[in-house]
Amino acid sequence: MSAWDDVRDLIDKSDADGVAKLVVTLDDAARREVAKRLPGHLKEIRLYLDSWRGAGDRAEALRAAGAGTIAAAASVASWLTRRGLVGSRETVDDTDRLLGLVGARPHAWQAELAARLAERLRGSDPSYELTASLIHRTGIEPPADDGFVVGWVSAALGRGPVAEVLAADPLLDALLPRIFHAQGVGEALQWDGDPTSDRTWLGGLRTLAADGRVDRAMLLDGCVGRFLRGGTALELRFFVRLHQALEPTPAEVGSRARDYLRLLPSAPGTVAELALGHLRELPAVSPGDFAEAVEALMYRPEKKLVRAGLSWLDRSVRLSPEYAGAAAGALATAFAHEASDVQERAVRLAVKHAAHLDPAALRDAAGALPADLRALLGIAERPGGEEERPVLLVAPRLPRVELPPPIATVAELGAEFARLAADPYGQLDRLETERLMAGLVELTHRDREAVRAVLAQVPVRRWGWSENDNPLAWLWAAMQAVASPSAPSSAPQFPGPGHVSVPHVLTLRRMAELVTAARADALPPVLLATPTSADGHVDPAELLARLERLEAVGVDPPDADLQQALLRIPRRVEAEVAARAARLTSPAGRLVARWMSGEGLADPVVTVRYNHLEGASRRWFDEGRPPLDPYDPRAVSFVAASPVELDLVDLLCRDPETYVHNRGGYMSWWAGVMPSHREVVAAHLLPFFSWDWPENSPRLPVLHDLARADGPLGPAFATMLVFHLNNEDPAERTAALDLLLALAATGDLPTADLGDQLGRLVRNGMVTLGRVIPSLAEAERAGAGARVWPAVAAALPHVLPPDGERPPSGLADLLALGVRTAPPGDATPVPGLAAIAARGGSSRMVREALRLTRLLSP
Repeated sequence: MSAWDDVRDLIDKSDADGVAKLVVTLDDAARREVAKRLPGHLKEIRLYLDSWRGAGDRAEALRAAGAGTIAAAASVASWLTRRGLVGSRETVDDTDRLLGLVGARPHAWQAELAARLAERLRGSDPSYELTASLIHRTGIEPPADDGFVVGWVSAALGRGPVAEVLAADPLLDALLPRIFHAQGVGEALQWDGDPTSDRTWLGGLRTLAADGRVDRAMLLDGCVGRFLRGGTALELRFFVRLHQALEPTPAEVGSRARDYLRLLPSAPGTVAELALGHLRELPAVSPGDFAEAVEALMYRPEKKLVRAGLSWLDRSVRLSPEYAGAAAGALATAFAHEASDVQERAVRLAVKHAAHLDPAALRDAAGALPADLRALLGIAERPGGEEERPVLLVAPRLPRVELPPPIATVAELGAEFARLAADPYGQLDRLETERLMAGLVELTHRDREAVRAVLAQVPVRRWGWSENDNPLAWLWAAMQAVASPSAPSSAPQFPGPGHVSVPHVLTLRRMAELVTAARADALPPVLLATPTSADGHVDPAELLARLERLEAVGVDPPDADLQQALLRIPRRVEAEVAARAARLTSPAGRLVARWMSGEGLADPVVTVRYNHLEGASRRWFDEGRPPLDPYDPRAVSFVAASPVELDLVDLLCRDPETYVHNRGGYMSWWAGVMPSHREVVAAHLLPFFSWDWPENSPRLPVLHDLARADGPLGPAFATMLVFHLNNEDPAERTAALDLLLALAATGDLPTADLGDQLGRLVRNGMVTLGRVIPSLAEAERAGAGARVWPAVAAALPHVLPPDGERPPSGLADLLALGVRTAPPGDATPVPGLAAIAARGGSSRMVREALRLTRLLSP
């Protein structure tokens, strides 16, 4: 056996100590052989394990083999930090073993290895301890790489009192200032939250600062500098807590006042709140700095900060009229705030301090106020009423999707299948799959023998337990049938009813047709349904050219491919193309001609209803408020349409199945199945929304696909959009707002359905207004108020509470949004609004209802 065989056997036994003992006995030639074979063996192990675990329990043995045989220090560093060999310090603990293996190398080599490792470390890397040990051993300058700093920070935890650990660490003075710059430190210390504990960084740094071991000014400057560089609230959480734990004095705050002012406009809310708190405690702030601060606060989206700014303004003007000039600008800005209670507070402060304010400046800004608040300022209505509301001029663009170029040569076809065979994950999107299907069919028809010769060289590939519903397994079977028609069939079994979702049935039927035709050596010259645009449509003129090609050779298109092509015809077909289609003579051609002339699938009617469990029975409810288990609400869509006597098309237009084994797999493909009837696709997607597990639901890219498609949108799409606007993740809500604005700009937003579903979902306890209203308010600020008002009007009847019932949280904000978006004198009826307005009292809900009632009155 060769040296490599011995090392490999020890690796496969996960015997890291055995590997270390063996490699130190090898000569140079044997070490070179082992080093050369290691990467390939790692790849084999990862393919064998086929999981996220990387090399699993073989990782330490592989690391020892590389450290003991690879010649160059840079290559050893690359090997030890390679994906698959890096777990965490809990799963890989081999510092002493590796130090023994590299300890015999030259001093300069070890120093280079330390520097190279420091460059490559990422987060809690098991190679950090090795790197730190080599730095101590070689005496090189401590590196400042982000990964090494994060490793140093993480290593100090769990080793005793942090202050003692750091005080004894020779790297402290060099690396401590770097924690404010290195990316990843904030995430590593995000849960370090107790400054009174000696086991936390907060407690350790506070102790070291109090003892004079570290410079207190450096820590404060570091925190403020980190805030100014920006970041998410999560990334800055530790530094906010550290700043609070240090309790800066007024003198320390005063020397950094300009920096705190710079944080107010755009820093995360926790940081801005910290800065404001310190500025308010200063004995004196110049009028110029005060004006900058309070006006910046008026633009903040957090009402808590805006209200704090108004309170600061009120107190400052009461103490010294010299701040009145600065206050006027801030109040004018607050007049345009989205929250009516903020507007009202600003108006009352303007009235309170009117003797010190410039009335002209306030009068010009008061145009943003509702009429009732303008009346408090003594400003009369302009003749002719309010000016025309803004329109949405600019909206976010949806992410672009490019159609891949067709496969042009036999060699390219073979290369694509070979690449797929080598991919351990074996994944393609719908457009790449359509490209492979079209290339296989057309190139086989053009030069069957050349295609067979190339495909015969593609490695064998198995697709695993789920192959029956895997389009790639079916495509692979078609490829093998072309390559070797006489070989035993390798096609999957077609799933039975209820095992896959209906839109996926059409995709699999097309695949099964390819397998059958390839087995019979009867593939058509061309597929009709191959998309010509990324949204899934087929250009009508191109579809006719394909049909004419089939008619010329007397070939009928496969049935499922024909039905898919019909569903991909655009909603608008030019008259000359429709006239050309009428000249087709085959049954398929005549059917396509009828669809192009407008006799195809009418828009199905989609409705959404909700149900809940009552004991062991599932009950429907459309009105009222039955007992609701919050973990089991379901939304079920119904589609009604006249049959077109095509089995797959009619199947798509029946009630979507709620419970199937496939659980909505390949949902990202569905918009391309019916690109002219996107609400039907939304109806099929909706049953797979998981209210309590949103990560398993149709994601926003799926809704983007629907937005790029054609056809009316209705309650099914609106329901999914509401749930994305209600997502716990602010980034997800922002992305959903971008989608809403994009649809509003094109006129495709189903506004009434959006409001109707919002109201139903709030009433049934599935959605909270507090998450959704800020997005609608942002849409109004972007100029889409005319689109927002119908949604508000449709939502209100569902959420306005009857007498004796508690209103949902956020109702007053919804009413205030109606005040800002409803056209004066609008005749839209809002059932229940007058009853709320007539209740009397001083609650904000009643006040806003009264304002909206007056606004809607003729």
